[in-house]
Amino acid sequence: MAPIASRPLTKIGFRRDVKLFLSFLVGFLVVLIFVLVAGLRLSFAHTEGMIGRTERVIADIATDAINRTPPSSLQTQLLFLRGRYQIAGLELQTRDGRRLVSGMTSGHFDDVTRLTGAGTLRLHFDAEARDALNRRFVLTSGICVAAASLGIALLLLYVPRILRPIEAMLDEAKSLGDRGDQEESAYLIETFRNSIATLRSQEDELKRLHGLEKMRADDLERVTAALTRSLTSGLIAADAQGVVVDVNAAGREILGIHAAAPASGRALRELVPLPHFAEALAEAFAEQRPVTRLEVEDVRGGETVIIGLTTVPLRNEDDAFLGLLALFTDLTPIRSLETRVQEMQTLAQLGEISAGIAHELRNSVSTILGYMKLARRGGDVGEAAATRLQSAEKEAALLLQAIERLLAFARPIRLNAEPVDLRELVDDQVRQLGETAGDGAADVRVDVSGPSLHIDGDRVLLSRAIENLLRNAVDAVREKGESGGGEVRVTLTAEPPTVTIRDSGIGFDPAETARLFLPFHSNKANGFGMGLPLAKKIVLLHGGTLRLHGEPGGGAVAVMEFP
Repeated sequence: MAPIASRPLTKIGFRRDVKLFLSFLVGFLVVLIFVLVAGLRLSFAHTEGMIGRTERVIADIATDAINRTPPSSLQTQLLFLRGRYQIAGLELQTRDGRRLVSGMTSGHFDDVTRLTGAGTLRLHFDAEARDALNRRFVLTSGICVAAASLGIALLLLYVPRILRPIEAMLDEAKSLGDRGDQEESAYLIETFRNSIATLRSQEDELKRLHGLEKMRADDLERVTAALTRSLTSGLIAADAQGVVVDVNAAGREILGIHAAAPASGRALRELVPLPHFAEALAEAFAEQRPVTRLEVEDVRGGETVIIGLTTVPLRNEDDAFLGLLALFTDLTPIRSLETRVQEMQTLAQLGEISAGIAHELRNSVSTILGYMKLARRGGDVGEAAATRLQSAEKEAALLLQAIERLLAFARPIRLNAEPVDLRELVDDQVRQLGETAGDGAADVRVDVSGPSLHIDGDRVLLSRAIENLLRNAVDAVREKGESGGGEVRVTLTAEPPTVTIRDSGIGFDPAETARLFLPFHSNKANGFGMGLPLAKKIVLLHGGTLRLHGEPGGGAVAVMEFP
């Protein structure tokens, strides 16, 4: 083998050596298999011989026992021998012509015949053990032959595959440079070592560059984290698959996400609890477009909120979509303040217009009312004319009363601020309504619940606003005319101080909500439409809000909320 091992490593020599080695290996295995088969055959033959000897020994024992048995007990002895030595069947042909049988006499058996003093004894032994040995030998031999055949087939099929990578390495090694007089084996090993050394040097350089990039990334991450924490607006960052990467603390607070709730790794729709805002984010992500100053109205904790949204799609230099940044702000306080300012401006403009109109109308109505009184006092007026003048005088008086209320609404109001208990004011107004049966509270049940709420405000003005709202609720319940009188529920809650007046009256069309706060717009038959505008003006002057909700036939809800 020494000359073979010292030869240069060429394609032909390497292929020949590998084939020779594998042929020797497979041949050795084939020989070993056939040796094992031959040994197994000898072992099975030995076992068969032992089985035959055992059967003959049992036959001799049975013969001796029959010779010593009286003729009258031969049948019993046969039965005993069959059970004692596990013989499949015994058959005795006596000299006097009888045939004594015990067990099975027909089938596949190993038969042993002996001559006894009583006659011819035939013993039938079960041949299953011998047949099982033969079957096992045939199966084992078949497996060994199949294994040898498979080994040869694998040798023929996979030798080219084993040789192909080595041959490719030799070709690649030649392509790297001229080997000169160096043999192929040494050249291949040297080329491999040089490649390993080059890879190690490149790995060290990559590690160094990776360390630098990691330092830059850590610095960038710290700067990004500081900027994210410092933002007063909400920030959501999502990757290209729509999975949230980060949400800052301001964003959690605006969206109502618990500070301990995990955010990273969740989808946008799954993370954001506000449905309309989540829909706007999902739409901007799906279209991969920027959104600027979009205002989304949603519901958070049962309250309507307005969130301003701006989205920025992130793209690399190849214009591939990398993710989405969403900046958002809670605009609810700003829009609420704008609404309050607009309402105050509207009320001021209405007051100016109403004051001018009311002055003109009051002077004219007062003059008309005076002339009607003089005419009715004259003696030459008939009874029918006097009745008509009296009716006209009443209508003029009612008109003058409405003008006075309009002037009261238009007149500038100064607040005399002091600590006020809203619960105490509500209880006083409910008691006064109950004491004045003419006001219609006798047949309407008014329930008040809630704690004492202390605010700084004008006691007289707040009492007037609560009185107007309670009277409207009682009148709406009486107008519906339910059996049992109906009810009005007043609920006081803190944080922020809120008074909610809910009635079971006729309700109103939600489309008319804005018009109900205008002067002279009333759903009551004899109403002037000044109670709600005046109540709203008083609440706005206290820095609060007055909201109405209702539906036809389903009652109404008035909510006074103070800062």
